[in-house]
Amino acid sequence: MKTIKPPEVDDIQELQVLANNSNLGSYPKLLSEYIRFRSQYEDYIDKKGDPWRVVPMGICRDFKDALICHYDKAPKKSLEFIKASRYNLSPTLCPMCGGFGNGTLDHYLPKSNFPEFSFYSKNLVPACNCNSLRGTSVKGAVSPARPIHPYFDDFLDQRLYQASFEGGFEAPKISIEIIDDNHPKIDILQFHLNEIIINDSTQGWFDKYWADLSLRPHDILDLVLPEIPHIVTGAELSIAIKRYRNSKDKEHDTPNNWLSIFYTGLMGEQARIDKLAEVINRSR
Repeated sequence: MKTIKPPEVDDIQELQVLANNSNLGSYPKLLSEYIRFRSQYEDYIDKKGDPWRVVPMGICRDFKDALICHYDKAPKKSLEFIKASRYNLSPTLCPMCGGFGNGTLDHYLPKSNFPEFSFYSKNLVPACNCNSLRGTSVKGAVSPARPIHPYFDDFLDQRLYQASFEGGFEAPKISIEIIDDNHPKIDILQFHLNEIIINDSTQGWFDKYWADLSLRPHDILDLVLPEIPHIVTGAELSIAIKRYRNSKDKEHDTPNNWLSIFYTGLMGEQARIDKLAEVINRSR
């Protein structure tokens, strides 16, 4: 999870070009609805994409399909920013879930429910496969529960989540939890955790990372460990892990990447850290 700047796109100009293109399936309906679309774009900005406040236009099926088609297969010399946005806005980190890599665009307000934002740049957020796993849910049971919006929410520079470990050393149960249950955005953080972050892919990454770390901590943490032949204590390893975690904050420009989330949780597990120190001393 990471705050990023939206692409520098003149969405009104893009809309005008599409509305006036008589070769498209959206013509002439988009042209006749142009003023309403402009108003909807302005409303999105004003309300920061909040699904509790942005009201869908209500669009007939054929028109909806034509609009979505513009995103799926951009008309020639139109919407060229879409391809670039997939890879250029956050090349190494998913701004939605905090995982590593992207390659897709998440429609923050789903195009199935908000087709008027199918090709609106402020609604298209680079994402990894969490995009395909999250479905179309954008509102919780009560307001303000919704996903975090990387373009508009200004609290992603705070450390929001950490890993939680339960069970034995070799194969603990690892989950992700909110650090501060009294956070002023707790409803948003909880919804985002349940609907965006938690999925089989995320769980698989955390389980695999612990499996590797528990076997090879001397390799993974090599750059922050005292030089051989120093015997590493649990206390020293705790300090080294904090340094490693902080370096990942800086590397990915957010404390809410998966590595930082993992190590923030591990920092509260001194018994596990002590065992990791034992593995390090046996292996070096």
